[in-house]
Amino acid sequence: MTARHDINANQGETLNLHLLYTDSGDSAIDLSTYTAEMQVRRTSYDSNKLLHITGTTAGFGGITSGNTGLSSAVGLTGGIYLNRNVGNTGGQTGGILIVAGATGTSYIPGGRHLYDLEITSSGTVTRLIEGRFDCPKEVTR
Repeated sequence: MTARHDINANQGETLNLHLLYTDSGDSAIDLSTYTAEMQVRRTSYDSNKLLHITGTTAGFGGITSGNTGLSSAVGLTGGIYLNRNVGNTGGQTGGILIVAGATGTSYIPGGRHLYDLEITSSGTVTRLIEGRFDCPKEVTR
């Protein structure tokens, strides 16, 4: 069953989100064979991605942001790092660190959106978490 968690990510502010993926016995699950992907959209039916973050255990994958599909080539930083601790200083089995830099979040339009996070291993996709992605509009810019 997919977990539900709403995210409040201020426009123009770095987003750092850490999750711990465990089994029913509360033991951390090794994510070394997994990839991860998180998408934010205005609605679940919208074809435009407002934020798209990927990653693996090897390091941050990539990030695109905004309706224009801006990529890391224009100074966006962040990604998803699997089996990583909350401070990004070492490993943690089952740890999922999601980062979107301030520039990336500045391209997300203010408002209430939706997101989910999926992990994939050996062709099997698991949606871990989903919910609202509230982005209060930045005033100082």
